[in-house]
Amino acid sequence: MYCPRCGRETESGGRFCQWCGADLKTAPPRAVLRRKVGEISTEKYAGLPRRVGAGLIDILFLIFFDLIVAGFITIVAWLARSPSPLTEAVLMLYQYYRRLPRTDSSGNVVNALVPSQVLLFVGVFILIVPWLYFAYLESSRNQATLGKMVMRLAVTDMKGNRITFARGTLRFFSLFLSVLTLGIGFLIPAFTRTKQGLHDIVAGTLIFLQEE
Repeated sequence: MYCPRCGRETESGGRFCQWCGADLKTAPPRAVLRRKVGEISTEKYAGLPRRVGAGLIDILFLIFFDLIVAGFITIVAWLARSPSPLTEAVLMLYQYYRRLPRTDSSGNVVNALVPSQVLLFVGVFILIVPWLYFAYLESSRNQATLGKMVMRLAVTDMKGNRITFARGTLRFFSLFLSVLTLGIGFLIPAFTRTKQGLHDIVAGTLIFLQEE
């Protein structure tokens, strides 16, 4: 059972909490999971449906931010009078998909196993932009990405406090562990008491449903 005063798990057969000494028979009940973090009040763990909804919304926002970054890089390349590395990367990915010889914008054949343009494309749009998006927003005052804000979710550490940028970084890169498990890591919240995904377990984070 869980102590109604401190919220920690204690022996169900005892009368007193082994952690805080509260009388389990007479201790005044209160919302064990309710926490106040800055201006965010959390009442219960966020379930899988809300997490999935927030993730889909975040994907849309990430596409939008990726387009902004792509436009910025293209403008810089145009001002420098040099080929856009992003255009070349997209062309090479298309050529690879069609099993055609990979060529750059000048028509030169590129024999590298992974061309630098492709590395730039993957690094910027798959790693850097999403990393900054998740780690910065989840460690900010709102404690949530834009998708989580829409779904009224908040990310905290195991004590209900705002996470650091470093923990947000760990949480983001732990997402790839959930991907490597063929998505099973994303489904774990449906079967755990604290509704933690694999990446939450690794990073030591919780996702709460915000309450008014």
